[in-house]
Formats: sequence, C-alpha cells, structure tokens
Amino acid sequence: MEEVLAALRKIQNDLDEQKTTITKNADEITEKVTRNINKILDQKLKTLEKNQEKLDKKIENQEQRLNQLERQARQRNVVFFGIEENERSYSHLENNLIDFLEKYFSLNINCHDLEAARRIGKKTDKPVR
Repeated sequence: MEEVLAALRKIQNDLDEQKTTITKNADEITEKVTRNINKILDQKLKTLEKNQEKLDKKIENQEQRLNQLERQARQRNVVFFGIEENERSYSHLENNLIDFLEKYFSLNINCHDLEAARRIGKKTDKPVR
C-alpha cells in the first residue's frame, strides 16, 4: 500500500511540476507576444510620426511659398483714383496712366516701365469723383 501511496505522491509531484512548467511557459509566451505586438506598434507609430513630420514640413514650405507669392503680387501694386475713363484698349489705358503720372507726380516713365495696368471696377458713364 505504501508503494501505491508513494507512486501517487510521485504522480502528484510530477503533475504539480508540469502545471508549474505550463503556467511558466504560458506566461513567457504571453510576454513574448505582447513584446512583439508592442514592437510592431512602435514601428508603425514611428512610420506615422515620420510621415506626419514630412507633411508638416510640406505644409510649412507651402505656407512660405504662398506668403512669398502674395508678397510678390502686392509688391508692385499701386491704385490710382480719379483717372478719366476714356480708354478703349490696353495701350490707351497705359498711355492715360503715364500721362496721369507725368501730370500729377512729375514722373517720366514709358510703357516699358509698367509691368501691367488694369482698371478696377466697372466702367461707367458717370463723371470721376
């Protein structure tokens, strides 16, 4: 009978060891899987952060370019009021503007000095204010 009890105790000890080993292995596997998932997520996060940085740089560059273009567009703009509205063509408008500048500002310029000239607003038959 003692032999049977000893065998049962040995079996019980073996089962306890196997249970401990299985629990330990399960914990190790869980830890490895968690580490792998975290590693993959970190890689994806780094990729997303790099893409975000690139997009931020592109946005900043686009904003700088837009500001520069807006400055260039406004750089040479001058608006004159009170010029007679009797132009019939672009060259006639330029000549009216040159005459206006010579008369009121004593500037001697020619058509090549003007980059562009255009009227703002609708042409009306009402007198200039």
